[in-house]
Amino acid sequence: MPILAGFHVEGNDHLILHAFVAKVLLLPEDEILVDFVDAPGRGWQFILEFIPNALKRFYGKCAQFAVVGVDNDGNVDLDQVAGNEDPRHPRHEDHPGAAPAACRYCVVAQTIAGVRPQLSWIQQKPGATWPILISVPVEMIETWLLIVQGVPNVQRRPRSIQKQLLYGKPVATKADVTNVALPLVRAMTADDVDALTRTSSSFRDFREQIAAAQAIICENPPCW
Repeated sequence: MPILAGFHVEGNDHLILHAFVAKVLLLPEDEILVDFVDAPGRGWQFILEFIPNALKRFYGKCAQFAVVGVDNDGNVDLDQVAGNEDPRHPRHEDHPGAAPAACRYCVVAQTIAGVRPQLSWIQQKPGATWPILISVPVEMIETWLLIVQGVPNVQRRPRSIQKQLLYGKPVATKADVTNVALPLVRAMTADDVDALTRTSSSFRDFREQIAAAQAIICENPPCW
């Protein structure tokens, strides 16, 4: 029986995340069905504001798991400014103590925690243990693909340069994602996945979340 997954992310990123999840789970992509909120708008505020509605939708449709994601792309060239951090877009792994209010990962996690108690109307599916994965790529999901391609120090480059490096243009269309990004994910070997895990803290975090939820995801009972 196919696994149903709900993706609440920006634009066409659900296509790339779908491929990454299948790659990590060692499953064919067509065994993971995708549901997502097709609503006008995109960007940080759209993701944040729609999290409650998206999670209630996915939970009610008996999705085995959900992914909430947004890029952490402040579009600052850290090489040019000779810095290690964009203060308006702090990287989650860089603050082991108190969470800054601007950390997108922390804000998403807090919002999800606030919604979980409301996911209670399916008796056999407790909202507290339903897998909800957080994906906040640094700087953006295409960064993961550029790392696999061996582009050095790419996580320090701004959004526009990274898009240009991967797609040959500063803004990607769905066709670009389909024809450029997805083949790169699908061509990844186990060694590529391991190398990306070592190089990118944000991908390592996402992979660890998938691993922690794998038993529940792959058990695939009928709405638990």
